Amino acid sequence: GVIRHVGDALKDHASKSRGKICTIGIAPWGIVENQEDLIGKDVVRPYQTMSNPISKLTVLNSMHSHFILADNGTTGKYGAEVKLRRHLEKHISLQKINTS
Repeated sequence: GVIRHVGDALKDHASKSRGKICTIGIAPWGIVENQEDLIGKDVVRPYQTMSNPISKLTVLNSMHSHFILADNGTTGKYGAEVKLRRHLEKHISLQKINTS
């Protein structure tokens, strides 16, 4: 889908550019594989981005530099992020860009 194309474009651009690209992924917490590796305050831990073929959960995309995880209490279901993403995209689209 579109996300795959954007990811491929970012990967291609990152390999040609020396500057760091900030990419923010928005995902539902309830579908994230190895959630326990992401819990903690001021803790740095490795996160395994290899997916488990028998799991119904998914790993976070390693091409993102940051993540916003939406939690509505469900497990294994997509959709918790939709309303948050819509509001965030609307807010960002209304911002003025200073070009000077």
